[in-house]
Amino acid sequence: MIKILTVGPLQENTIFIIDEDTKEVVVVDPGAEGERISRELENYNLRYILATHGHIDHVGQVGFLKKNLDVPFFMSKKDLFLINNDIFPGFAQLVGATPCPEPDRFLKEGDIISFGRFNLRVIETPGHTPGSVCFYDQENGFVITGDTLFKGSIGRTDLPGGDMKQMESSLKKLMELPDDTDVIPGHGDPTKVGIEKKTNPYITGNFRIELW
Repeated sequence: MIKILTVGPLQENTIFIIDEDTKEVVVVDPGAEGERISRELENYNLRYILATHGHIDHVGQVGFLKKNLDVPFFMSKKDLFLINNDIFPGFAQLVGATPCPEPDRFLKEGDIISFGRFNLRVIETPGHTPGSVCFYDQENGFVITGDTLFKGSIGRTDLPGGDMKQMESSLKKLMELPDDTDVIPGHGDPTKVGIEKKTNPYITGNFRIELW
């Protein structure tokens, strides 16, 4: 089961990947409202905390969860410079972030994160940030894209470490996934790879407007 909890003033998607048989869960991008996230974890065994990238609205509650639950946190080393970087004044305060600890493990292309019946493959997708990654489960047909790919849009590339050329390469990589793959983004509604191939203007080349 995949559950999306939209949190904080930036409406960030904190994602729970749940194996109901084993009661194991992984949380991806716990960005805000730590108490609310914790309530969703009740009655489950939290195995890992994962981050698609290092922006505070995606890692703002990692410290809160680790303090209370003491589970491993995984993220790309390339985004270490971001995990406690306000980017603009008051950003951490805006999302109610707590200091983010360094990851227990650094993620890289091709890593597999296994728990319950899930096997998440790490896909490096720089562009929004240098260390942006996606988590792809081929057997269950979904990919968690963070701020790389949204329904009808993509992540902005004008923040520290952003790069439009890298983003274009990352989008091409994601478009190689099967069309029926469910896309679970870091903001906004889920979509499918096939839909984005046909309708996302950044992929079809119709225009470029950065929203996030």
